Amino acid sequence: MLYPISVPIQGSSDDLFGYIDDRGRVVVVPSYAGCGHFFEGKAAVVDSAGKGGFIDTRGELVISHQFKGVGRFQGGMCSINGGYVNHSGQWIIAPTFLVASAFSEGHAFASTDGQRFGFINTSGQFVIHPEFISCRHFREGLAAVRIEDRWGYIDWEGNLEIPAVFEGNFVTGFQNGIAGVRIDGRSGFINRKGAFVIGPEYEDLRPFSEGFACIKKSGKWGMINEEGRLIVPCLFDELRPMTSGAAPAKKGNLAGFISSEGDWLIEPKFDHCFGFFGKLAVVQHGEVYSYIQRNGEIVWTSVEGAQIQYPPVTLFV
Repeated sequence: MLYPISVPIQGSSDDLFGYIDDRGRVVVVPSYAGCGHFFEGKAAVVDSAGKGGFIDTRGELVISHQFKGVGRFQGGMCSINGGYVNHSGQWIIAPTFLVASAFSEGHAFASTDGQRFGFINTSGQFVIHPEFISCRHFREGLAAVRIEDRWGYIDWEGNLEIPAVFEGNFVTGFQNGIAGVRIDGRSGFINRKGAFVIGPEYEDLRPFSEGFACIKKSGKWGMINEEGRLIVPCLFDELRPMTSGAAPAKKGNLAGFISSEGDWLIEPKFDHCFGFFGKLAVVQHGEVYSYIQRNGEIVWTSVEGAQIQYPPVTLFV
């Protein structure tokens, strides 16, 4: 896997983007106006004219610059410009949507006007009518949908399985039969029947990852397991989901990585830490950012003022 890097352009507020390997060696010299992470062997890159294309892990352009913006491949297709292309860059679903998500469990949420959302199948046909204000991906046969100002969950047929009673913008997909929701200003986890199995007692929470969820109580973050038992005490000012056995954490002004027991795996000596993606993670210290390995060794550091290359957001939260 290759990882994006950025280099400021002298006399400009913009950067040029390229890629390093997991040892910190530059494989693709920074020359692009924008880029994304690698998924399924390809990464989106933007040329000087603002058009997106895709390169392979050798840095060779394999899908020409023809798109607006960037996308990522998932399940053999990429949602971009309101349609979907395959690994050859051919349209497999015509670009007829204003919004079109990645596919999950054979469904993708989409909208033709940006106002009402429904779900399409892999032929690009609406199988759940666009009648929702917002949607989330299907997970374990259910998807969160927003009806007016509340969230509920529908099944693959569009039937409302869990009433729309949850508030705010935070709802998660189901993982191992539970999902995170918010009600009456507090957050907890429900089962597939909509009943709370981990009570709404938290100020905030993040989705389960590797069997653990970050929760916030009394202004501090800790971690629970899927039974709701507190595994890591609420002692941290920042705490992000576990990836490959390490979770970015911050106490006071210093950030590092902890284990699922709350022990420091990488000592807190950075300003900010972000989750591991593959073999490397991004950390920020002062005006520079670095890529580090799991043993804490820094393999590459930016020049001052370079744009931080955050790890990609998980699609199916």
